[in-house]
Amino acid sequence: MNRRKLVEITGIVQGVGFRPFVYGLAHARSLSGWVCNDAHGVTLEVQGDEPALDDFLHALTHALPPLARIDRCTVTDRTVLPDERGFAIRQSQPAGDACACISPDQGACPACLADVANPLDRHYRYPFTNCTHCGPRYTIIRRLPYDRPATAMADFAMCPRCAAAYRDPLDRRYHAQPVSCPECGPQLTLRGPDGRPLAEREAALAGAVAALRDGALVAVKGMGGFHLMCDAADAAAVARLRALKRRARKPLAVLCRDRRQAEPLVQASEAEWQLALSQARPITLMRKGKAALAPNLAPGVPYLGLFFPYTPLHQLLLEGCDRPLVATSANRSGAPILTEGEAVLRELGHGLDLLLD
Repeated sequence: MNRRKLVEITGIVQGVGFRPFVYGLAHARSLSGWVCNDAHGVTLEVQGDEPALDDFLHALTHALPPLARIDRCTVTDRTVLPDERGFAIRQSQPAGDACACISPDQGACPACLADVANPLDRHYRYPFTNCTHCGPRYTIIRRLPYDRPATAMADFAMCPRCAAAYRDPLDRRYHAQPVSCPECGPQLTLRGPDGRPLAEREAALAGAVAALRDGALVAVKGMGGFHLMCDAADAAAVARLRALKRRARKPLAVLCRDRRQAEPLVQASEAEWQLALSQARPITLMRKGKAALAPNLAPGVPYLGLFFPYTPLHQLLLEGCDRPLVATSANRSGAPILTEGEAVLRELGHGLDLLLD
């Protein structure tokens, strides 16, 4: 016997691959209906025989995408539509009084890092590679619902291959709003402290790497704002960074390429390693090890704040530098993190060597 259900869901269900997840569940069970984003979360109607429908509703709340979270799910009966065929992902509804939850930014997933490392993939060495399961979310949203025209990616027209992935409900980049590649997405620019452009794309990355290896102080655009970076073993560079931030003694965090590079620096339990290497990539306090870094990095305390690359750009930088780097927020002590290159140059440019934007 066929039945039809209206399902209204709130929680972190926009920008996390929830609609293609719903599509896949319905398609696999030969159910018809539709799903869309709205001002409060996700709404869908689904129709089919009762056992398949029950199985769908169970999977909907028990097999979520990695970044999704359901806070409330209401199911009500609807009138069966006898002529409906197939399941569709509909255009989002206007926001109105929006109150939907948006996922925080997420560290790069293993699949995207593999794409960046694969010379045969179109995302090879592309610093802004992302998919439905990772990348910027909260920091690029301008309004709800969370769709590309409502994000900082609105002005980047997708190339045919990115557009095909974006439109394919079975692709992991389906409706990943920041989806892009070297052909159509944002690019790196290296600038001097006076704002003058020095290099772009791969040459910009190479210039930043060479400068960091040579003891320079570089501002690097991260996800959510700029970092100030320097060689973590270079006491003179760390002193310059402290003077620029007006942060005389407070410990500075260290960014390491991978666990192998980090292990000589700290003593940590397996649980601490698992936390530090989780997708959130949090700065994790670990007891200092025997390997020496700059003595003015975290003076007078037994712990080191350590974290790992959470964007492809950070990963490429760390691979190129082949050494731990200080990575701290680009701001004066007590002030908000700077998010725009022009603001970094205006407020901190006098003490910087380069800016990677």
